[in-house]
Amino acid sequence: MVCYIILHFQVEEETVNCVNQLKQVDGDHKIIIVDNCSPNGSGKKLSERYKNDSEIDVILHDKNDGFARGNNVGCKYAKEKYNPDFYVVMNNDIEITQRDFETVVEDIYKRVKFDVLGPDIYSTTYKIHQSPKSMKRTTIEGARKLKNSYKKKIDSKFIVPMRCYMKKIPFLKRGKDILSRGGANINYQDKCYDVPLHGSCVIFSKKFMDRRKHAFFSKTFFYYEMEILDYECQKHGFKVAYDPSIKVLHHQNVSTNATFGNEVKKVRFMNEQNYDSISAFLEAYE
Repeated sequence: MVCYIILHFQVEEETVNCVNQLKQVDGDHKIIIVDNCSPNGSGKKLSERYKNDSEIDVILHDKNDGFARGNNVGCKYAKEKYNPDFYVVMNNDIEITQRDFETVVEDIYKRVKFDVLGPDIYSTTYKIHQSPKSMKRTTIEGARKLKNSYKKKIDSKFIVPMRCYMKKIPFLKRGKDILSRGGANINYQDKCYDVPLHGSCVIFSKKFMDRRKHAFFSKTFFYYEMEILDYECQKHGFKVAYDPSIKVLHHQNVSTNATFGNEVKKVRFMNEQNYDSISAFLEAYE
């Protein structure tokens, strides 16, 4: 069995679309929606919509717990109620177009016995392939440098507005994203192992979940979750695989845009959350 864990916040239509396409995927599966205490009441609407659907469970979480803890709620529920073979943790803006998605995941597991698996993730917003995030593993020294970089962005009055302006120019935005991911060193068409994956869609095996209290490091709110997961997988000897034979589409930033509207405000929030997440990681592991 496969459990799909979808973290929902605010944008009901996006979650409904995500569920509708998951229902087209072949196989034995359950869909678990975790509403991160949406203030617009969309979680309750989803609960009402799916109350008679045996394939779908809706969890109305009592607070907005962010990405890691919100998804941990869904994974814990899935483990206790269904104990599935695989946990597909995905944003509600992810679209799985392969009907044989679950069969392909099972075939990959038979070959490589992964703990964590990442698909080829194509951003329809920015026209780039987003996974792996890097070919370099997460290190304490790298996290220290990144923390200092975010501190400079937070303290500066000019860096964020300038970056937001640059993002409006498509080729500059695309170039920045490619450079931030290591440029030509990443080839999304190649299978690879033990690299940081993109968090918009990630697959955990039962073997991994049976050895973990939580799927994700629980002391962050948003951002840097996958880098921390990469470090923990190194530390505990868990096998991470990237395989482009599974592909998903990422219709990006819908929930974030619905929350903020203003790009500068959104980027400042991202910088602050990254800084806090890296700080929590360093406090735990440094």
